[in-house]
Amino acid sequence: MDMIEREFKLKIEQANVRHRKAMVEINQAAAPHWHKLRHLNAALKEKRVFIAFVGRIPAGFLIWTKDFYSHYFIDLVVVHPQMRRHGVASGMIKAMENLSAGNKLFSSTNKSNKAMQGVFEREGFVKSGFITHLDRNDPELIYYKKSPAKTTVSKPKPRRRPRPTRKRKKGRKR
Repeated sequence: MDMIEREFKLKIEQANVRHRKAMVEINQAAAPHWHKLRHLNAALKEKRVFIAFVGRIPAGFLIWTKDFYSHYFIDLVVVHPQMRRHGVASGMIKAMENLSAGNKLFSSTNKSNKAMQGVFEREGFVKSGFITHLDRNDPELIYYKKSPAKTTVSKPKPRRRPRPTRKRKKGRKR
């Protein structure tokens, strides 16, 4: 991998409190009217946040929960406006699929958010329903995907050597 390619490589990791400032900055650039810092702080404390980096630059974050009828739920996906259309949201969703391997994965977005609907559809989610009366005149669309089971590379079992058979000597009784 060339040096320049390495600088633009997407990396997803579990976020921690040292990433908080970058996530607040991403959020202010992407959704300046969203002020649920308590929500972000709680998710960080409970280790329910992924952060995406393009090279060393924080590009987005994803908050998840397992409170949606005991299923995994992608609660929030935020990508910095300058980092959109570079696979950041898709990369974080794939990380979430790995975490929820073999289980049902849900998320939602407003009917007006065509960009996020496109991400969900490209990632293999299907519409599962909708909720009205959350945002005025903008229903929340629910999406579902069965996360593929984790693929484990099984080690080949060592071959057992057959036991050597002993030949009985003639005339000898046991």
